[in-house]
Amino acid sequence: MLALFFMRRRCQSTLRIVCLCLVAAFPRFGQAQAVVEELGKLYASGQLAAAISLGEKELRTHGEQNGVSMFVGRAYTDKQQFQAAIPYLTRSLTAAGSSPDVQAWSEAYLGTCYYALQDYAKANQAFEHVVAAAATKNVTAYATRRLGMLRAQELAASWRFVETAHYRFHLQAPEHLGSVEEFTAAHERAYERSNRFFQAPLPRKIDYYVWDERALATKMLGQNLGFTVPELLTTHALKGQTKGHETAHVLTFYGLQPSPQTRLINEGIAVCFDQTTRDRMELARQATGGTVDVWQMWEKPQTYSDDQLYPVGGALLEYLLAHSPEADVKQLLREQTPELGRKLFSKQIADFEKELSTPGPGLVAVSGSFQKNTPSPAEAAAPVKLDAALVNATVERQNAADKFYKILVLLNGVPIPAAQMQKINPQQIRDVKVLKTKAEITPYTDVELNGIILITAAG
Repeated sequence: MLALFFMRRRCQSTLRIVCLCLVAAFPRFGQAQAVVEELGKLYASGQLAAAISLGEKELRTHGEQNGVSMFVGRAYTDKQQFQAAIPYLTRSLTAAGSSPDVQAWSEAYLGTCYYALQDYAKANQAFEHVVAAAATKNVTAYATRRLGMLRAQELAASWRFVETAHYRFHLQAPEHLGSVEEFTAAHERAYERSNRFFQAPLPRKIDYYVWDERALATKMLGQNLGFTVPELLTTHALKGQTKGHETAHVLTFYGLQPSPQTRLINEGIAVCFDQTTRDRMELARQATGGTVDVWQMWEKPQTYSDDQLYPVGGALLEYLLAHSPEADVKQLLREQTPELGRKLFSKQIADFEKELSTPGPGLVAVSGSFQKNTPSPAEAAAPVKLDAALVNATVERQNAADKFYKILVLLNGVPIPAAQMQKINPQQIRDVKVLKTKAEITPYTDVELNGIILITAAG
């Protein structure tokens, strides 16, 4: 009986010690979770320096926790400090307590670091491992796209290679670009004009891939053509794209180091600096009908299509540059938040919205909104030279092996995609004209086409 008493006392004492240890440990566990959550918020909002500072302090004080080193490594990667990022990403990848998603993101960003440092074998190994692990949908998609870029790099080894002062061009079908010398020189001129504003020091030349087969590119890269990964100094474009759009993303990234970025402003920069002579305000009017809430578009870009965001963003940036100090605009491009926009440009943006609501030459006011002005058959048939970017936005390929564009449709002088053509009410069509020969097509565009259909319809 006495032995049982002492055994019970010992068990109670042990239990008390265990409980005291748990009480002491749980607050720290909660604090650790709070730190990781705060790191996630800082990283997601683009406050990279703050994320690095908090993460390094936490690691010095308490050692590794699930995700701390990962966030520090990802922040260093996004700041293009790739050598600094690698030890942190390696630590979070190999730490015993790291969850599968933390390990996957760590290895994916390690792959990006190796890619940027041009250690393509290690980059390939990292991305392949992440794809095979399939830890989460997002990280798998991220690694898949990066892996596609490496595959494209291997494919492009057989393409024509041309190196200029600021580019390494990889041309799938140089014979379809007209003069290769003029093509590359035009990009160099666009680079020089844009960089007078950005003053960006690039660590190396831009790898600029010019595809001729859209379907093959989309399948290999896992995304549509016309994108740039600035930290990897890599662009994948379709022939005929504007000379300055994608390069503007690179120059913004290295010249102004924007953080955070917002879609309206970030894409607006590229449209504003695409080095075309298009009437951007008129394009924005046509995309929106002349009515737009800039703040709503800025804060909730997911509720708008790219067909609206891009032209409005480009027209807005062009307007701000014309009506505001350049230093203020550059400050906005560095910190692309609506809050800063309200602080610096409330009046200018109100004036922009007012000007946007004024009908341009291609629109007429109807019941409080804008509609396209319907010209006469003679006016609709009058040649208006369309730049390649506008053509590429509407035409489609026939198939992966096709070397020429399909048919361009002009509805009352405005390019439309095939899907929109199918929605035209036949009863509203007033005139149709088909252009087939090169002599007929050239007055409208320099892009190679199988034909142009001119449609005149009532509004």
